[in-house]
Amino acid sequence: MITYQPAELPTPSNIEIDPVKLMADAMLVIQGGGRTVDRDALSLEGFSAAEIDKHGVEARDLANALSQRRAA
Repeated sequence: MITYQPAELPTPSNIEIDPVKLMADAMLVIQGGGRTVDRDALSLEGFSAAEIDKHGVEARDLANALSQRRAA
């Protein structure tokens, strides 16, 4: 008899799950493409209005810090 058992997929350790880091990375990609980083650009990257409200300022600060580190 065949029975269904859902597969347990391993979680790769190199996948980023921190929403602030994900948003900061998206901001750097948007800026690197020569586009303005705003709510519309972030929503096009898949972030909801609630996520932008919750993590936007912290993500902006992190993106600025990462950008300065790369420039140095």
